[in-house]
Amino acid sequence: MKYPTYWGFALPIALLAPIAQGVAAASNPAIEEMVITASPHGKTAEEVAGSLNILGGDQLQRQVAGTLGETLKSQLGINSSSFGPAVGLPVIRGLSGKRVEILQNSMPVDDASATSPDHAIALEPMLADRIEILRGPATLRYGPGAIGGVVNIIDNRIHTAPFAGLEGAVETRFDNNGNGKASVGRLDAGSGDFNFHASGVIRANDDMEIPGYAAAAADGPDDTTRGFVANTDADADSWTLGISRVSDKLVVGLGISRVNNDYGIPPGGHGHGEHGHGDHEEEDHDDEHHDDEHHDEEEHDAEEADHGDDLFTRIVMRQTEYSGKLLFPDLNGPFTRLDIDLSHSDYRHRELEIEGGLSEVGTRYAARTNNLRAELSHGSDDGWLGALGLQFNDVDFVALGEEAFVPPNQVRSGGLFITEETGFGGGTLALGLRLDRQTAEADRGGEQSHNLINASASYLYPLADNQQVSAILSHSQRAPTAEELFAEGEHVATNSYQVGDRDLDRESAHSLEITWSYTGPVAVSASVYHREFANFIFEARDGSRFSHDLEGDGLAGGAACSADLADFDSEQAEFDGALPCFFYRQEDARFSGIEAELRAPLGTDLTARLWGDAVRARLDKSGDVPRIPPARLGLDLDYTRDMWTAGVSFSHGFAQNDPGINEAATDSYSRIDAHLSLGNEQWTLFLKGTNLADKEIRNATSFLRDLAPEPGRSLVVGARFNF
Repeated sequence: MKYPTYWGFALPIALLAPIAQGVAAASNPAIEEMVITASPHGKTAEEVAGSLNILGGDQLQRQVAGTLGETLKSQLGINSSSFGPAVGLPVIRGLSGKRVEILQNSMPVDDASATSPDHAIALEPMLADRIEILRGPATLRYGPGAIGGVVNIIDNRIHTAPFAGLEGAVETRFDNNGNGKASVGRLDAGSGDFNFHASGVIRANDDMEIPGYAAAAADGPDDTTRGFVANTDADADSWTLGISRVSDKLVVGLGISRVNNDYGIPPGGHGHGEHGHGDHEEEDHDDEHHDDEHHDEEEHDAEEADHGDDLFTRIVMRQTEYSGKLLFPDLNGPFTRLDIDLSHSDYRHRELEIEGGLSEVGTRYAARTNNLRAELSHGSDDGWLGALGLQFNDVDFVALGEEAFVPPNQVRSGGLFITEETGFGGGTLALGLRLDRQTAEADRGGEQSHNLINASASYLYPLADNQQVSAILSHSQRAPTAEELFAEGEHVATNSYQVGDRDLDRESAHSLEITWSYTGPVAVSASVYHREFANFIFEARDGSRFSHDLEGDGLAGGAACSADLADFDSEQAEFDGALPCFFYRQEDARFSGIEAELRAPLGTDLTARLWGDAVRARLDKSGDVPRIPPARLGLDLDYTRDMWTAGVSFSHGFAQNDPGINEAATDSYSRIDAHLSLGNEQWTLFLKGTNLADKEIRNATSFLRDLAPEPGRSLVVGARFNF
């Protein structure tokens, strides 16, 4: 798809601005709720430069799903990179992985999701109070290289404000697609200076149901499954506890959370045979003991499972996180606030390989992470308002097993940051600077160190009482991850052979974003952005495959990958059945995009939202960046009257005809979603439908788009009670 087609659909939305300005007679009341992620001093959404996504309240309840990507994918500029229904990573403006910083209560979420696309994020969206997605100078407060933005999941496990009494909520929901079931509970209590929080969720589903065949190129039922995607059932539970003491001068809090997730991933190109629909036996969920060096090599007996003679992979994941907070909210002198957060995370998962009715542990992953973040804020006596701080991160990672494609490694990083803002020329000028150093050391591959500089400036200017324009200019640097540097080996779960590059340099980007917004009875906003990357790191497939013959000759890594049939016994079938090789490479790249939306009342109770987003990404020498989401256009209609709330959403995803070298294009799709609820502040009954037309949708951002489409028609019914 070329530039005129990509941009043409969204421009009419922006051109409606004069109409919106003419129709509006008065502005809506400003949203006074503070954006927690934007500033330690508190800001409203209107005071934040650039585009901002906030998901909370009833909207979060309607859109929340089992994965973070699925929860956020209807937000402007955000897509999901799915790997079956249990894995959904957020993609912001075409960027994901370490370019998007995932936080929980402003601290990093420590897991293995950046190591491979089949690894789920170790958090539970159903326990979130609100989710904020931010770009601009404020992102420098949370980590280097958050080029795509920062996603902060806030669950309020450690109360920082006085709270008295007892509050809680319980919710249950059922999804007819895969017989999905989920139950959520929450309790908050406060007495005197002490506060307590507890929350938990239990959810489970059978295999995901789809229209048609799972594999796009299937010739019949002998090649794949029909009506469902095999091995996509899951069981998960999660809970959090928190306690805090809150006074005018000091807040002290402790929290603990646990995430358990047992899920299957779609077969990576292996035969499916006569696999039953959601018919396997539950695997052993007992935790294994890991010693301090993560070298537990306890043998596991094969477990029986009803999978026929096929090869399936399941992941059993566990994460326990301990968090602490020390907050001085009212300091004397030039500094007004000191906020100190600490966390320790113990993460591990097993990849179970199930074949011929037997299960054995193929690979084990474990990571222990320590984080410290301290931020000191100052007031505005001199006209400047800002914060300075430091952040340290220590990760000890190990993967054990024949298919451990990333060697044991340790990553140490530390950073200093400062953000400042002041009034200037009738607007608000914000500046940010961050200096970091990261050192990655692997058991094989030596040590790599990188110094990073990140800087950003934004200017927010009010054109009138109800409209404003902002510009963000940023320079970002990101150090290569351990898997990008040191990966070397077979990964059955993704059906690939991955090869890292120890000589990768730091990645940098220069970005410009301009956002205009108007708020009135009709509200319009539009953003355009452009990024120039130097040494953009990407995972490329060059058409070669892993040769066991070359491996037998003593070769490894990229040297064992070949496109020559002679290295596969001159057999085309053997070549086609071999694992494709993926290489981490670097090349300059350009990302450009647009986002726009218009909201307008269509009467007393009905509101319409017209929206669209698009991103175009190209490498300087190798064509299109792989796995970029297609352009989208949508129309939402929402109705509210008395105790009733209803809505319907029509969206269209354009064909992705620029999929990247050796990647398959994806067709366009149209989908219809809807919701209906009845209730008040104490109780709510709700019904939600997604993909109501039961369309086959292949996700351009997914590694498995040719093997597993997105879910078919889904109807969710549920009830929520607040007390």
